[in-house]
Amino acid sequence: MEKYSLKCKIITPLFMGGASQQAELRTQSINGLLRWWFRIAGGSIDDEKRIFGWAGETSNQGLVRIFIKDFDKLQKELFSKEFDNSGRVRQDKGINYVGFSLDQRFKKDDKGKIQREYLKEFDNSGEENQQFEIKISFHPKANDDDIKKFFCALWLAFNLGNFGSRARRGFGSIKIEEIQGNFPSDFKLEFKPRNSINEWLKNQLNYIKGLGFWLRRNDIPFVFSGDFEIYKIEKENFKKWGDWIKNVQSGRNGSYLAKSWGLNQITNWKELLDFMGFLLMAFRSYRNPDYQNAKNILQKQGVNKPIFERPIFGLPLNFFYSSLINPKTGKRGYGDMVHLKQGNETLRRASPLVIKIIESRNSYEGLFIVMKSTFMPPNSRLTFSNKDVNLPSHNPWKALDDFISTLGKYNLIRRIYP
Repeated sequence: MEKYSLKCKIITPLFMGGASQQAELRTQSINGLLRWWFRIAGGSIDDEKRIFGWAGETSNQGLVRIFIKDFDKLQKELFSKEFDNSGRVRQDKGINYVGFSLDQRFKKDDKGKIQREYLKEFDNSGEENQQFEIKISFHPKANDDDIKKFFCALWLAFNLGNFGSRARRGFGSIKIEEIQGNFPSDFKLEFKPRNSINEWLKNQLNYIKGLGFWLRRNDIPFVFSGDFEIYKIEKENFKKWGDWIKNVQSGRNGSYLAKSWGLNQITNWKELLDFMGFLLMAFRSYRNPDYQNAKNILQKQGVNKPIFERPIFGLPLNFFYSSLINPKTGKRGYGDMVHLKQGNETLRRASPLVIKIIESRNSYEGLFIVMKSTFMPPNSRLTFSNKDVNLPSHNPWKALDDFISTLGKYNLIRRIYP
């Protein structure tokens, strides 16, 4: 039986837990994410069932066992948004935007609002805190190819993905600090970043692809295709956000339009995530045609075949207008949500845009990862306030494409894969 040990550390706040949402590491959650990355890498269904197990009619336990050690020593804390001197949520903080559901207060003294508990990030103070160990063992029936396939999925999950709630918005990044075990002699995957993140990521992805295990599955992202792209924040150019924002927000108006970023430096994970969250917030803030079409629908004004572009970033999607009167209460503040419907069922759609923070030698790099696939299942539709709405017919990905292309135009990001 082959056994491996992974020493891991938490890079960004980790919101993983049980039904009551108390913060804890869960083997099932880690195993589920590894399985998902195995799928989008192009692992076969038969291999997935054999390696990870299956709960269908012909159930099996799989070839891999995962055990988490030292999880009970991890420090926990309640997540807090950032507030101004008057106790109101700061509108210039991207971390408030990407973490909006983790602290549901609008004012610092709001009572009874949810604040999620999280496992704290490693603080680089020199203490061995916020680290844990994952033990992995394989059944004697596992062959070398099974081990390689599993660790390819693990590499992808840890180096491109995040864990827990708000994983696609940069929270729950975990780094493999050390890995021990006897790998097959011809398996050369590198689990820690080298000097250049750009070259290391590209080389490792090409190596995984070159193993030849993978075949695209229908209707889900595929890592080794032109629809899977990785862009890195060009930190040395971050001050160009001012010119970028003037371009993308031209013609927009609104009291809460995100016009400025609340910091002037990027030196740690929090500042980097805050900056990336701000870019996404500023791009989406008051963006038309969505903003005006949603407002017109709520005001019962005729809109013929209304187009909404922002649902491409994930669903459901909320629109709220402080200026509109709620017809039920007679008070200001009225809105509704864009939903994905299939028959009478309301579906969710995870964002095809992932924020990833990578740490290497006490420095942090930020990635925007684009994962395109079938966005809506067959016979489904988008609705807003009981009215069918539509993505752009010529290019449903328009808003996401515009976000990436405008950042590239101002050298705020650079594509590093493929």
